[in-house]
Amino acid sequence: MQGEYRVINSAHTLQLAHDELDTLFDEHKYLQHKISAGKRTLSQNALKAVWYAAIAKERGDVTAKDVERECKYKYGLPILRREPIHEYVFSKAVDILPYEKRLKVMDCFAVTSIMSVEQLKEYLTLMQSDYSYLESR
Repeated sequence: MQGEYRVINSAHTLQLAHDELDTLFDEHKYLQHKISAGKRTLSQNALKAVWYAAIAKERGDVTAKDVERECKYKYGLPILRREPIHEYVFSKAVDILPYEKRLKVMDCFAVTSIMSVEQLKEYLTLMQSDYSYLESR
């Protein structure tokens, strides 16, 4: 069975995950399970949005949404692809497309929204290293 990513953010989704684990264990008698706890901070989310707008304004030829797509593709995917399931999903769905379509398809994938605090910290650090005029807040 291929690994899957689940967000557990309520008692109901916790119960569903528990039931699924019980079923899978009964069937296979062996599981590998990875848990990532924590959520991105509101300040990280806000900073990310401010930076998209600042980059778009500095460049002048793109929108903040265009910058978001580019950053998700350029910085976000490599971070997520360290996990085999994400490598598989993104390589099959994204790499076969021409570059412009790869950027557009970023609207269809959860990239930064599934990142941990540490992953988003790395994402923001990479952005800042390429766009030196961005200020940390």
